[in-house]
Amino acid sequence: MNFKNIARLVRKDCWLMRWPLAAYILAAVAGLVMTVIGGSVLRSAGITLAFNVLIGVSFHVMLGPVLGERERKTLAFVMSLPVTPRDAAVAKLAAAFTLFLIPATIAATTLVWLSPIDIPAAMAAAHRPLWSHMIGMFSYYALVLGAWLVFFSVVLGAAIISESVGWTIGVLTGVLFVFGNFVMQILPTLHGLRPYLRALARGQAALPVTIACEGAAIAAIVTVILMLQQRKTSFV
Repeated sequence: MNFKNIARLVRKDCWLMRWPLAAYILAAVAGLVMTVIGGSVLRSAGITLAFNVLIGVSFHVMLGPVLGERERKTLAFVMSLPVTPRDAAVAKLAAAFTLFLIPATIAATTLVWLSPIDIPAAMAAAHRPLWSHMIGMFSYYALVLGAWLVFFSVVLGAAIISESVGWTIGVLTGVLFVFGNFVMQILPTLHGLRPYLRALARGQAALPVTIACEGAAIAAIVTVILMLQQRKTSFV
């Protein structure tokens, strides 16, 4: 792989998203501030804003840096570089994950540390040492970001492989609003999953196992994307 030109492509995509990225960062910070200083109304608004940042940046990254080459007429620049379609896919993956993770990490602070579920209190009930609680709290960052990154990776794969706005929006809508609503609204009500959810809240063995499964899923999706892109022989 030509890492120098891959880095150029990453910088190009990040530069094109600089103003939207700044807006998403400001929105994520605003949500965090509202949650910290506000009462129940502002707290709820802050958490809602954090979710909207995660959803909005997912849409924007897909439709901007990933699928916007042909619309912006910048595909000729990519084709002029000594890079393969696989190299271009690596650059798209690196830029997309970077652009997503910067505001998403701030939003995760709202969803984890300041969520309506008092995770620190639940973990304190386990009567573990302070250092163990600190590790557990940082693990919840990995849990929340990992869950969103699995979703993001699926949609990112659809965008890179299909190069179709229609297919990408279809996959994003299906994963986010159909599967996502099922996970958030129906799964917690299932009696058989309650012990697992309690174990997650208390930072027990279910937490690192879940994080490991999320990491494995992301790695598998990225591997499939690169394998399929390696089979391409041109950008057109």
